[in-house]
Amino acid sequence: MMPFVVAELANLEDALPLYVYCVGNHEQKRLDRREGYPAQQIFLTRSGRGAFRLRDGRQFTMTPGTLFILPADVPHEYFPDDADSPWDLGFVAFRGNASPLLLEQMGKLVLSVLQAADFDRLWQQLESLWHLISLNEDQAYWESSKKMYGIALSVMEDQRSVERMAKASASSEPNAALATAVRLMHDHYNEKLLTANVARAAGYSVQHFHRLFVAAYGTTPQQYLLRLRMRRSVQLFQEQPGISVEKVAELLGMETSYFIRMFKRTYGRTPKQHAKN
Repeated sequence: MMPFVVAELANLEDALPLYVYCVGNHEQKRLDRREGYPAQQIFLTRSGRGAFRLRDGRQFTMTPGTLFILPADVPHEYFPDDADSPWDLGFVAFRGNASPLLLEQMGKLVLSVLQAADFDRLWQQLESLWHLISLNEDQAYWESSKKMYGIALSVMEDQRSVERMAKASASSEPNAALATAVRLMHDHYNEKLLTANVARAAGYSVQHFHRLFVAAYGTTPQQYLLRLRMRRSVQLFQEQPGISVEKVAELLGMETSYFIRMFKRTYGRTPKQHAKN
C-alpha cells in the first residue's frame, strides 16, 4: 500500500506549471465530496470494484485494470461496489496552471471509465511518484512534476493502444485469424511457443503473420507474449506470497536467468525486489 501523501511544496506552486497535490492508494471506503475536490484526479483500480456518482446522477463503475479521470471541483461521491472484495484504489491529484489544459487535451478520456492496455506500467508510475513525494525534498517536487506529466502522457498513449487494438479486432478475416493466434498465446503462454507454430495456427506464413500482427497490435508476437508472461508473473507474486522466483519462471515456461532479466527490463527492478514490496 502507498499511504496517502500530501505534497508540501515549499512555495513551489507558482514555479511549477504542473504539480502533484496528493498521491497514494488504499482500501477505499465511501467518501462524499459535495463541493468536489480542488485538484484534477486520476484513479486506478487494482482490485475489487467501486463506483463514482456525480450530482447529475451519472454513475461510473470501476473494475480491476481500469482508470478514471475526474476534473477538479466536480461534486461527487465514491464507494465500494462489492461487499465481498475490498476496493484497492490508487490515485493522484494534480494542480497548476497547466492542469486544465492537460485535461482539455485528454478530451473524451475525462469522465469515462477506461480499460488500461498496460495497467501495470501505469501503476508503477504511480508508485514511483509516491516514493518521490514521500522524500519531501525540494528537488523531488521538480522531478515529481515531470513524472506527473509523464503519467498523463502514458494515459493518453495507453488509450491510443486500446483504440488501435479495438480497430484491429473490428476488422474482418485477417483479424479473426489473429484473434486465434492471440488466444493460443493466452492459453499456452507457459509453453515454449514458436512464432512459426502460432503463425501456422493463424493460417499465415511467419513473415506475413508478423506484418499483420504488428499492424494490428502495435507490437511483435514475441513482445506480446513476453508482456503476457510478465503480467502473469506479477499476478503470481500477488496470488502466492512467498513463491520463489525460480518457481514463477517455471510456471511461465522461462529460464530463471532470462525471466529475471526480462522482468527487470520491463519493470525496472528484479522479481525479488518486486516481491518484497
